[in-house]
Amino acid sequence: MRVVGVDGCKGGWVAITWDTDVSGSDEALSARVHTSFQALLDAYRDTAAIGVDIPIGLGAGEPRRCDLEARKAVVPKGSSVFPAPDSRFLEAFNQANIAEHAYERALSIAHEHMGNGISKQTFYICSKIAEVNLIMKPAYQDRIVEIHPEVSFWAMAGGRPMEYPKRKQAGYEERQRLLEDTLNVSIWPRKVAFNVARPAKPDDLLEAVVAAWTARRVAEHNAQRLP
Repeated sequence: MRVVGVDGCKGGWVAITWDTDVSGSDEALSARVHTSFQALLDAYRDTAAIGVDIPIGLGAGEPRRCDLEARKAVVPKGSSVFPAPDSRFLEAFNQANIAEHAYERALSIAHEHMGNGISKQTFYICSKIAEVNLIMKPAYQDRIVEIHPEVSFWAMAGGRPMEYPKRKQAGYEERQRLLEDTLNVSIWPRKVAFNVARPAKPDDLLEAVVAAWTARRVAEHNAQRLP
């Protein structure tokens, strides 16, 4: 079985393909960066499932229950799960064609359409959220699923949140060991990971790998959902 895990990165999207039939081999995992989400989907038409770290399906007026429950699951790392933007804001954001660093303009649009602001973390991935949600359609929903990396690591660890931040050496190694033990594959040391799929960063790779693990569980009907 081949599954794919996806994380947004500088320059586009990093995809990790996991060939579960050769786990234990150096060929089990492969990494590639795609400049657009559509190009990524075109490249992996024959995979069993694709897990992507991006909100899919946005509400209006109320926080998504999945975000609220995910925050509770990864306490005390709940801040790693920030709210998905309101669909009304995202539509206006898209139409405004906001520059990458125009946070104040985005904040104004958020107050105008939702009555409240948005976090900087949400702002910086709005263009990627819009890109995915404009492409998604019912035919994709059985195969392309939203995941959250820290929730996936939490599930992989038996309901235990990660102890260290992902961008620190200790946090990388904590997640690296967990992935290696669970997937029976070798994960690149952090120093090596900087050069595996530039411009993707080491933590982007880890998150794409754990997204692939969740994609396999989805394909095999073993995944859990929040709520």
